[in-house]
Amino acid sequence: MKNVIITGAANGVGKAIANVLKEENMILIDIDENNLKQVSEKTKSKYYVCDVADDKQIIKIIDDIKMNYKKVDCLINCAGMWISGDMSKTEEPIYKEMNELSRIKKVIDTNVFGTIAMIKSIFPIMKKQGYGQIININSQSGVMCEPPFPIYNASKTGSSAFRKAIQNDLAQNNIKITDVCPGLIQTEFYKRANNELPENVMNTGLTPEHVANTVKFVFDLPHEITIPSIEVRNIKNY
Repeated sequence: MKNVIITGAANGVGKAIANVLKEENMILIDIDENNLKQVSEKTKSKYYVCDVADDKQIIKIIDDIKMNYKKVDCLINCAGMWISGDMSKTEEPIYKEMNELSRIKKVIDTNVFGTIAMIKSIFPIMKKQGYGQIININSQSGVMCEPPFPIYNASKTGSSAFRKAIQNDLAQNNIKITDVCPGLIQTEFYKRANNELPENVMNTGLTPEHVANTVKFVFDLPHEITIPSIEVRNIKNY
């Protein structure tokens, strides 16, 4: 049984990953305490309420994890926020609140800083134990530039660039890292940003379980086999 940390575990893809990996010893992290507690109870997992955009909160939970766990086999970074809107449209009512500077900062801090901070915090543990695995739930926006989502693109390409920059260094320490890059997913990710997509568009998306099963495939590979990046889409969503 492996010790697996999953951020963003309370909803959507993170929740689906927790269900797929429920036979492992999971440590679930999310800002949404109510849903996180439900997932924790269903999967019989330890959980921490934490905002990965907050360095002090991360330091606190990592210190606790170090005290209570002898090893961390895998870190799955799934916490993320959605943001949409061309620069020329950010004053329109549908985009205005979503693109306030304070919220743009929160998106960047969650999607980029949160990923970097979790990896940076867990790396010393994995280095000391002599092995480890990291899986980032990235996005097609981390693979290609999608003009209607410039801030989201910036956050996901930033996370992707970080993974590319560190993967050789991690490999020298017997730690492998993979970006799982899904297209559109049928979750409330967009609704929580007040940017709910039309039903006919959502129907072309992946289910959270599709993404979770892709993560399980990567998770189950022999340790000597690494996939730097893997893309997954619904065939209807091109």
